[in-house]
Formats: sequence, C-alpha cells, structure tokens
Amino acid sequence: MPNSSIPVTAEGLPKISRRSLLGAIAAIPAAAAATPSKEMKFDWNAFFEQATPAELARFHANALTEVMANIHPELSWRHVIDHQTRFVLVVGDEWRVAAAWQEV
Repeated sequence: MPNSSIPVTAEGLPKISRRSLLGAIAAIPAAAAATPSKEMKFDWNAFFEQATPAELARFHANALTEVMANIHPELSWRHVIDHQTRFVLVVGDEWRVAAAWQEV
C-alpha cells in the first residue's frame, strides 16, 4: 500500500501570525491588572476551632517536622502518628525516605 500524503487546506483554521500572537500575549498582563483579585487570607482561628483532635495532631506533627528540617537540613525528616498506642514520633533519618509522612 503506498504511503501518500493528502494535502490539507487551511480554510477552517483561524489566521494566526506572529504579530497577532505577540499582541495577544502582550494583552494578558493588562487584562489581569484590570481585574482586581481579592487576596484570600486563611483564618487560623476558625481552623483551630473546627479541627478534630486527629487533624490538630497531624498539623502540629507537620509543623514540628518542618521546623526540624530547617534546623537540620542534612537529614530527611518524617513523622509517624499511631492512634492505637497513642504515640507520635518525629525522626530525622540520615538517608532519604521514600514515604516521608506516615499516619497509622
């Protein structure tokens, strides 16, 4: 079977040129500046009021893990929360851990 190409006409395609594309790209920042964006602020008080005890434990374990990673960046930090034995562990490993965050 011969491999012949079929010529395609550009009748239905829009007329795009480099000049029209650059003009459209230049108009994007102006359009973004014209629409004021409302800055969303996270309400920490509402979070602490509505969070379950398990969510609060996970939040504080994450925070402690991040702080320890800032203090000792040479280690790979992870936390484990075990609800059955009521135990939380934050540990810095000298090797990279594939599953850095765990919760049992």
